[in-house]
Amino acid sequence: MLMTPTFVRLAFKWGAVDMPGPRRVNVKPTARMGGPAMFFAFAAALLVAGGDAPLRGPVILGSFLALCIGLADDIRSLRALPKLIAQIAVACLVFSLGVRVQFVTNPAGGVFPLPLWLSFAVTVAWLVGVTNAVNLIDGLDGLAAGIVNIASLTFFLVAASRGQTESALMALALVGASAGFLRWNFFPSKTFMGDSGAYFLGFTAAALAVTGAFKITSTLTLLIPIFALGVPIFDTGFAIVRRLYSRKPVMSGADKEHLHHRFLARGWHHRDAVILCYLITFALSAVSLAIIKEWLLALYLMLSVAAVALLLIGIGKVVKKNKPKA
Repeated sequence: MLMTPTFVRLAFKWGAVDMPGPRRVNVKPTARMGGPAMFFAFAAALLVAGGDAPLRGPVILGSFLALCIGLADDIRSLRALPKLIAQIAVACLVFSLGVRVQFVTNPAGGVFPLPLWLSFAVTVAWLVGVTNAVNLIDGLDGLAAGIVNIASLTFFLVAASRGQTESALMALALVGASAGFLRWNFFPSKTFMGDSGAYFLGFTAAALAVTGAFKITSTLTLLIPIFALGVPIFDTGFAIVRRLYSRKPVMSGADKEHLHHRFLARGWHHRDAVILCYLITFALSAVSLAIIKEWLLALYLMLSVAAVALLLIGIGKVVKKNKPKA
């Protein structure tokens, strides 16, 4: 919350600015460099937390490198293929440092250890896929940050309930970083997160799932990250199918056929479309907790989301009082 205005000024200085256009929802030049503010908040919180945390360093390193890829794209507008190759390289790096999906659970009991090659393929595909899914859903003020905030709250509750202190702390740090940025990013936003913010949030959220839910030996628990990140995952899957059906390259330029664009096309107000996506994310997260019979966690999630909503209302981002007439 404190650092974002500084990076807004830097964005205008370095040319990381979204100009109004056919695919843009902004009507004036808007800075798009919220990623560094969120990353420094995330990293600072974890450094202050201290303790023995072998996976914390790899996650911070991976999120920083993902941030750098997005930051370069915000400033220089990189092509899709080099960005994808760089993302895969970062995913390979954190895999080599221990952030990996190591097994799948057996519904009948026990676990199936994954061969190294399959663990590598699943981990890299998950990290790169979620990173790009969050980037694609970042089309409206506060949309991506709010979705990742709710998903991170879910990851925190599950990790804390299972005694995964390291994963719980990282999830809580991401909750704080995204919530602080929402002060400036929720409609009507004063800044966009840009690819730097979307890549940071997407990669970090994906890594949290790998260090948390994917390490719990319960079959249904694997559904939690998939449900919590269901909106961007569905939107990306639908975009791939749509482009294949239209015989367009999967990595073609951005379009206005994403879920949030369709809400706007049907007459939804900008803020209402974002809140609807929040509610869908909240519902999917709550359902995933109910599936594993964690009723108390579902209640905690409800209270946490309500607290964030009250914070936004309190700072005048959701409900604004009309100024009295002179």
